Amino acid sequence: MDREGQGEIRTEQREVATAEPEEAVLSALLESPPSQQPLAEAQPRGRPWAAGQSGNPAGRPPRIHPPAAVAEYVIARKTIPLAKKMRELALKGDRQMLKLWFQHVAPSRRGAADWSGLPLVEDRAELRGLREAVTSAAAKGAISSKQADALVRVVNTVMGML
Repeated sequence: MDREGQGEIRTEQREVATAEPEEAVLSALLESPPSQQPLAEAQPRGRPWAAGQSGNPAGRPPRIHPPAAVAEYVIARKTIPLAKKMRELALKGDRQMLKLWFQHVAPSRRGAADWSGLPLVEDRAELRGLREAVTSAAAKGAISSKQADALVRVVNTVMGML
């Protein structure tokens, strides 16, 4: 397995010899300070921790006051004064505050059931008639389907209790 030219240095690889090569190397070694870390105490290679052990076994410490909770607390303390100020500005004619008031504080309840026109009912026969009246009103378009659904559910619940 001997390869030719493996141990030899070719002419183009040779360096020009300096006058004092050994003296320069020796002076450089003597002037340089020794390395701080011995080779035996170098950084470990591979995994720094044992398998199954995390770098922080205690885990992340819980926060005493998470930022979202603090913000919610501060806003909750100011809700009533802010609503009063919004109402005051809306009543003075501020269009933006009036718009915000009707969008968020007092929104229109489009799908809410209308209970005002319903008679007081005490027996099952009247409840059946009421349920039929609600379904016919929904069929005619007098009330929305959501309102009819809510009213029929209430009627069925009351019928189950009687």
